[in-house]
Amino acid sequence: MRKMIRAERGFTFVDSLLDIAALSLVLPLAAMFYLYSMQFNTDLDSSATEFRLFTLELQQYVIGSDQVAITRSGQGLRIYRAGVIYDIEMYGTVVRKRKDQLGHEIMLTEVTAGNFAIEKKTLRISMQFKKGTAEEVEYELPLP
Repeated sequence: MRKMIRAERGFTFVDSLLDIAALSLVLPLAAMFYLYSMQFNTDLDSSATEFRLFTLELQQYVIGSDQVAITRSGQGLRIYRAGVIYDIEMYGTVVRKRKDQLGHEIMLTEVTAGNFAIEKKTLRISMQFKKGTAEEVEYELPLP
């Protein structure tokens, strides 16, 4: 009786095609997961969300203002509104607000650099954050 011994020949062409087909199905899923995780990290970025909230709050002060002036060489903003003075200024790594020269309320954190500027009737605010991101917003001033 003869024993049939099958020779090990290694990978065949069909095995290679199956491996390539499996990789072609898995790699796009990995790329989609990577893109999704990058968007997820962007959504979790607190500095961008905090800046949006800062701009919404500041908009309320600018809308009803009587006068807006730049203070501290572009590091601060003074808003006169209905007889009340609001000072919004950079202080260290935060942007803080004072009402009638009393106390401080922190409006924005983790700021490395910021600038307030008025050009004609446009208020431009730009901020640099510790994470390396930069944000900028412009307001049309309702002043004469």
